Amino acid sequence: MSKTTRPGSRGATLADVGRAANVSPMTVSKVLRKTGRISEKTQERVMQAAVSLGYVNNQLASFLGSATSDIVCVLIPSASDSVFSEILSSISETLRPFDLRTFVGESNFNPEIEFEQVRSFLSIRPAGLILSGGVKRLAKTDDILAKHGSATVQIWDGDTRSGAANIGPSHKVAGRMMAEHFIKAGLKNVAYIGSELGADLCAAQRAQAFERTLRRHGVGFTAITSESVPRQAKGGAWLTEQMLNDHTGIEGVHFLNDAMALGGIRTMYQRGLNVPDQMQVTGFNGTSLATSVRTQLTTINMSYTDIGKAAAQSVMSLARGEAVAASQVQESCFVQGNSTIAPRPKAVL
Repeated sequence: MSKTTRPGSRGATLADVGRAANVSPMTVSKVLRKTGRISEKTQERVMQAAVSLGYVNNQLASFLGSATSDIVCVLIPSASDSVFSEILSSISETLRPFDLRTFVGESNFNPEIEFEQVRSFLSIRPAGLILSGGVKRLAKTDDILAKHGSATVQIWDGDTRSGAANIGPSHKVAGRMMAEHFIKAGLKNVAYIGSELGADLCAAQRAQAFERTLRRHGVGFTAITSESVPRQAKGGAWLTEQMLNDHTGIEGVHFLNDAMALGGIRTMYQRGLNVPDQMQVTGFNGTSLATSVRTQLTTINMSYTDIGKAAAQSVMSLARGEAVAASQVQESCFVQGNSTIAPRPKAVL
């Protein structure tokens, strides 16, 4: 009969597993840590006993006896952002065959939270760190990372160098790319709608490049932003309502992301505006493409799987003492949807 435990009880120990498998606690430890020369039959007996007793290895105690753990820590701004869920999935899939696991935290774009999370990560001696860019990183965070010397990779921000390797799209290029689309379409008055640009440096870089490119070509520009509105469909709807109430003559709107753009389009339809004939709309990140029904957004997409894979491969190489490319800018792909009118090619005379 297998051993059971009650809430609050100590749970099974190495000694319990050893007694069940008829081996010493040291042998159990070696089997679980995959060290020493233990016969396959004994390994199988120990693992069966551990599973039967519900034994969970004390990872922290194991880490104290080694230079690093088998965990790669990943810090992202928000787990609710589907962009990062795809990147996380790719990181885990790439690390798993090498017996490495991920430990994930959120910063909420807060540099103090990022610092505390990094300190917590380093306490378990990770095999490496993957941190998201776009956060106003504190000097003390950079200092503790430098002193610890852990293999560190930054993702998502292809414009700002940090860590030994930097992997992600250029948000400046993405902003210029979308501005050029409106310019080629002949629009004369364009708006930007977004939220939390004071905290999200990557979004701010995109918005600034978008605005600068439009103004350089003489296009009128209006920004409708908030530091508190959610970066989801309802936030896009609220800010679009504000834009329509307070501004006239706007021909096109570029939104912070696809989710906000979809909320904005819904408000436009409710106000009797036809998209794209009366208002052209663009988003960013391509998250709407898989679920488009009536409206396929014009957006900028990229391979989030490739970002995650490159980050995982880089952190493993760094942990082995191998050199990696310091800058790995991932290509952004412009996707023409039916929420904007495709620019007509110039006639050849």
